[in-house]
Amino acid sequence: MRKAIFISIVIILLAVTGYTYWFYYNPYSDGYREGVLQKFSRRGNIFKTYEGELVQLGFGQRNTGVLNSNYFYFSVTDRTIADSLQQCMGKAVRLHYIQYRRSLPWRGDNYNGKNSDNGQYMVDQISNVTNTNAY
Repeated sequence: MRKAIFISIVIILLAVTGYTYWFYYNPYSDGYREGVLQKFSRRGNIFKTYEGELVQLGFGQRNTGVLNSNYFYFSVTDRTIADSLQQCMGKAVRLHYIQYRRSLPWRGDNYNGKNSDNGQYMVDQISNVTNTNAY
């Protein structure tokens, strides 16, 4: 009986650990986004993080044929990257991001429903900054 209880507890602990790792710490994807940095601020009630908004220009609806803006919302936890981004307001930047399946409050805001894919986007690198003020 004790052995069955012990094995059950181990299995439950392994399942909880695996779930936590898979959804909160294992990156789902990473890549680059390029656009004009429109908004960047430090906010949060308990955990202060840097939150940004990048405007990506692209084509909108096929039937209208107009140019449409796509927004990319992201978080930054590294202060040196945040300082660099604050200097890039209104400029075209290229950012490297890591996407996690679920969000943790100390990593930043949850932008599910605002970005094209659900998840938490963390910017960890500015790979290329151009000096143009717009596209």
